[in-house]
Amino acid sequence: MPGGSPKRPEPTFDGWSPRTEASVWLGLGLLGVGVLWFTVRAVEIDRSLDAASRQLASAGPPDAAPPPAPAPDAGAEPHLALSWTVGAPGEPAEPLASVRRAAEELLARRLPHGLRRGAVIRAVAEAARAPKEPRVLALAVRAAGQPEARFYRFDGNATGRLVDEEGRELVPNPWQAPLATLRRTSPFNPKRMHPVLHRVRPHEGTDYGAPSGTPVYAALEGSVSWVGPHGGHGNWVAIQHENGVETGYAHLSRFAAGLKRGDHVATHQLVGYVGSTGRSTGPHLHFSASRNGVYFDAETLLAMRLRELPADQRDAFRAEKGELDRELDDIGDPLPAASRPGGGDEPASPANDSVSQPRAAASGARRQRR
Repeated sequence: MPGGSPKRPEPTFDGWSPRTEASVWLGLGLLGVGVLWFTVRAVEIDRSLDAASRQLASAGPPDAAPPPAPAPDAGAEPHLALSWTVGAPGEPAEPLASVRRAAEELLARRLPHGLRRGAVIRAVAEAARAPKEPRVLALAVRAAGQPEARFYRFDGNATGRLVDEEGRELVPNPWQAPLATLRRTSPFNPKRMHPVLHRVRPHEGTDYGAPSGTPVYAALEGSVSWVGPHGGHGNWVAIQHENGVETGYAHLSRFAAGLKRGDHVATHQLVGYVGSTGRSTGPHLHFSASRNGVYFDAETLLAMRLRELPADQRDAFRAEKGELDRELDDIGDPLPAASRPGGGDEPASPANDSVSQPRAAASGARRQRR
């Protein structure tokens, strides 16, 4: 309007002028840039502190010794080592009790006369498998009047069976002892002086002393060919086996209930009880064996079966044997009832027959299994 006052700029944002609004937006932009910069720096500082903390933690105190280097046989299983006297009262706690039972079972099936009361046994076994599946690695057994015998589990023969000190594999024998404990009182002898008839007469079997009423078992499965009185044999049981051998069990006090001729009996099945019937000077079992009517030494049926290791496995066996021998030698020995004169088959004395707890239960020896 002519002669009027100049026109003012109109507000653009709630009464702000364009200059004021531009200043506000500039300030907000600068604030955002600052916040973003501080955020980035905070993340960088946090990462630096974390890395420094980890470095300090791994370094340890300034004077701390460096961590020990892993043992060369790290991962090897510790072994259990123990010794005991067969027939001793008491039973150790698991896993030692499982190792003891497994060791006695192995020996009872492989020793020619079974495992006698009073024998001292030392054993080394893998700890990881006990008590559910104890794996015996080495055994040392010493019976009264006999040198110590040692057996080892050698996996190089693929069977994992026991091997004796000469590197011969012990093959399980299907024949089993007719008595739980064998105490031989008279061997097989074609020219023996008969104790009753007082003249030279072949002793066609082996006599084992035992109290009257002691259970008598079939040495191998077969068919009963005789049960009843049989002259000088007294009450006699004879069993015909598939391999052509007939075994006899004489002087019985009585027979197993219901046993009759023609019955099939299993290995280690009860056939009667020790007595002194027939021509006998006291309770004992007369155990005999014949083939085609010709008697032979029945004890040969119970002998250990041995098989030589192949030549290419003998060096490996000797190396393992040396390691196991050292562990056996380190095991403490209980007071040996077997060292008492004539003590091999007599009831053990509670004072001497006790389970020898191994040092700290486990031997502490570690060996890398091959």
